Amino acid sequence: MEKYLDFISLIKEFIQLFDALISVEQQKLDAAVSNQVSFVEECMKKEQAFVLRLRGLEKRRESLQENMDMKDFTFSRILEKAPPEAKEQLSPLFQQLSQRVRDFQNVNESAKDAIQLNLYKLQSAIQTSSQKNNFYSASGEKVSEETHFTNRFA
Repeated sequence: MEKYLDFISLIKEFIQLFDALISVEQQKLDAAVSNQVSFVEECMKKEQAFVLRLRGLEKRRESLQENMDMKDFTFSRILEKAPPEAKEQLSPLFQQLSQRVRDFQNVNESAKDAIQLNLYKLQSAIQTSSQKNNFYSASGEKVSEETHFTNRFA
Protein backbone atom coordinates (compact mmCIF):
# COMPACT_ATOMS: atom_id res chain seq x y z
CA MET A 1 0.00 0.00 0.00
CA GLU A 2 3.02 2.28 0.56
CA LYS A 3 3.67 2.49 -3.18
CA TYR A 4 0.05 3.42 -3.76
CA LEU A 5 0.21 6.21 -1.19
CA ASP A 6 3.09 7.80 -3.13
CA PHE A 7 1.12 7.37 -6.35
CA ILE A 8 -1.99 8.93 -4.78
CA SER A 9 0.09 11.88 -3.61
CA LEU A 10 1.49 12.28 -7.12
CA ILE A 11 -1.98 12.30 -8.71
CA LYS A 12 -2.98 15.04 -6.24
CA GLU A 13 0.04 17.07 -7.39
CA PHE A 14 -1.05 16.61 -11.01
CA ILE A 15 -4.51 17.91 -10.12
CA GLN A 16 -3.04 20.97 -8.37
CA LEU A 17 -0.79 21.65 -11.33
CA PHE A 18 -3.68 21.49 -13.78
CA ASP A 19 -5.75 23.78 -11.53
CA ALA A 20 -2.96 26.35 -11.74
CA LEU A 21 -2.55 25.80 -15.49
CA ILE A 22 -6.27 26.30 -16.08
CA SER A 23 -6.11 29.59 -14.17
CA VAL A 24 -3.18 30.87 -16.25
CA GLU A 25 -4.80 29.67 -19.47
CA GLN A 26 -8.02 31.51 -18.56
CA GLN A 27 -6.00 34.67 -17.92
CA LYS A 28 -4.34 34.22 -21.30
CA LEU A 29 -7.73 33.83 -22.96
CA ASP A 30 -9.05 36.98 -21.26
CA ALA A 31 -5.92 38.91 -22.28
CA ALA A 32 -6.18 37.68 -25.88
CA VAL A 33 -9.82 38.71 -26.08
CA SER A 34 -8.99 42.20 -24.76
CA ASN A 35 -5.86 42.52 -26.97
CA GLN A 36 -3.38 42.73 -24.08
CA VAL A 37 -0.39 41.29 -25.94
CA SER A 38 2.16 41.79 -23.17
CA PHE A 39 -0.07 39.98 -20.68
CA VAL A 40 -0.49 37.08 -23.15
CA GLU A 41 3.30 36.87 -23.30
CA GLU A 42 3.54 36.79 -19.49
CA CYS A 43 1.03 33.95 -19.37
CA MET A 44 3.03 32.03 -21.94
CA LYS A 45 6.16 32.38 -19.80
CA LYS A 46 4.25 31.01 -16.81
CA GLU A 47 3.02 28.12 -18.95
CA GLN A 48 6.61 27.24 -19.83
CA ALA A 49 7.43 26.89 -16.14
CA PHE A 50 4.37 24.68 -15.66
CA VAL A 51 5.44 22.50 -18.58
CA LEU A 52 8.77 21.89 -16.87
CA ARG A 53 6.97 20.93 -13.65
CA LEU A 54 4.67 18.69 -15.65
CA ARG A 55 7.64 16.88 -17.18
CA GLY A 56 9.10 16.33 -13.72
CA LEU A 57 5.81 14.91 -12.42
CA GLU A 58 5.53 12.70 -15.48
CA LYS A 59 8.99 11.24 -14.83
CA ARG A 60 8.02 10.57 -11.21
CA ARG A 61 4.81 8.90 -12.38
CA GLU A 62 6.74 6.62 -14.72
CA SER A 63 9.19 5.73 -11.95
CA LEU A 64 6.43 5.02 -9.43
CA GLN A 65 4.52 2.87 -11.90
CA GLU A 66 7.67 0.92 -12.63
CA ASN A 67 8.22 0.38 -8.87
CA MET A 68 4.62 -0.84 -8.63
CA ASP A 69 5.28 -3.31 -11.47
CA MET A 70 2.73 -1.40 -13.57
CA LYS A 71 4.98 0.18 -16.17
CA ASP A 72 3.00 1.55 -19.15
CA PHE A 73 -0.33 0.75 -17.47
CA THR A 74 -3.26 3.09 -18.09
CA PHE A 75 -5.11 4.54 -15.11
CA SER A 76 -8.01 2.14 -15.65
CA ARG A 77 -5.62 -0.80 -15.69
CA ILE A 78 -3.98 0.43 -12.49
CA LEU A 79 -7.42 0.56 -10.88
CA GLU A 80 -8.07 -3.03 -11.92
CA LYS A 81 -4.86 -4.20 -10.22
CA ALA A 82 -5.00 -1.93 -7.15
CA PRO A 83 -6.10 -3.27 -3.75
CA PRO A 84 -9.57 -2.12 -2.63
CA GLU A 85 -8.33 0.54 -0.20
CA ALA A 86 -6.14 2.13 -2.90
CA LYS A 87 -8.92 1.82 -5.47
CA GLU A 88 -11.23 3.83 -3.18
CA GLN A 89 -8.84 6.77 -3.19
CA LEU A 90 -7.54 6.49 -6.74
CA SER A 91 -10.84 6.28 -8.60
CA PRO A 92 -12.13 9.77 -7.70
CA LEU A 93 -8.65 11.23 -8.17
CA PHE A 94 -8.39 9.79 -11.67
CA GLN A 95 -11.80 11.25 -12.48
CA GLN A 96 -10.78 14.66 -11.13
CA LEU A 97 -7.53 14.60 -13.08
CA SER A 98 -9.32 13.60 -16.29
CA GLN A 99 -11.80 16.45 -15.82
CA ARG A 100 -9.00 18.97 -15.17
CA VAL A 101 -7.18 17.86 -18.32
CA ARG A 102 -10.38 18.27 -20.37
CA ASP A 103 -11.02 21.70 -18.82
CA PHE A 104 -7.47 22.76 -19.62
CA GLN A 105 -7.78 21.54 -23.20
CA ASN A 106 -11.03 23.48 -23.68
CA VAL A 107 -9.66 26.76 -22.31
CA ASN A 108 -6.40 26.24 -24.23
CA GLU A 109 -8.30 25.73 -27.48
CA SER A 110 -10.36 28.88 -26.85
CA ALA A 111 -7.22 30.91 -26.14
CA LYS A 112 -5.58 29.54 -29.27
CA ASP A 113 -8.64 30.52 -31.34
CA ALA A 114 -8.69 34.04 -29.85
CA ILE A 115 -4.99 34.54 -30.60
CA GLN A 116 -5.41 33.25 -34.15
CA LEU A 117 -8.36 35.60 -34.68
CA ASN A 118 -6.27 38.54 -33.45
CA LEU A 119 -3.45 37.57 -35.81
CA TYR A 120 -5.90 37.35 -38.70
CA LYS A 121 -7.28 40.81 -37.90
CA LEU A 122 -3.77 42.21 -37.71
CA GLN A 123 -2.76 40.63 -41.02
CA SER A 124 -5.93 41.94 -42.67
CA ALA A 125 -5.28 45.44 -41.36
CA ILE A 126 -1.70 45.36 -42.62
CA GLN A 127 -2.81 44.10 -46.01
CA THR A 128 -5.57 46.72 -46.29
CA SER A 129 -3.17 49.47 -45.24
CA SER A 130 -0.54 48.43 -47.78
CA GLN A 131 -3.16 48.31 -50.57
CA LYS A 132 -4.20 51.90 -49.83
CA ASN A 133 -0.55 53.02 -49.91
CA ASN A 134 -0.80 54.88 -46.65
CA PHE A 135 2.66 56.08 -45.80
CA TYR A 136 3.66 57.85 -42.62
CA SER A 137 6.73 59.77 -41.54
CA ALA A 138 8.76 58.91 -38.48
CA SER A 139 6.73 61.47 -36.54
CA GLY A 140 3.46 59.77 -37.53
CA GLU A 141 2.27 62.32 -40.09
CA LYS A 142 0.76 61.11 -43.32
CA VAL A 143 3.08 61.57 -46.28
CA SER A 144 1.75 62.11 -49.78
CA GLU A 145 1.98 59.21 -52.18
CA GLU A 146 3.91 61.21 -54.75
CA THR A 147 7.60 60.93 -54.38
CA HIS A 148 10.11 62.49 -56.71
CA PHE A 149 13.54 61.11 -57.13
CA THR A 150 14.77 64.17 -59.01
CA ASN A 151 15.39 67.68 -57.82
CA ARG A 152 13.66 70.35 -59.91
CA PHE A 153 16.47 72.77 -59.28
CA ALA A 154 19.00 70.55 -60.97
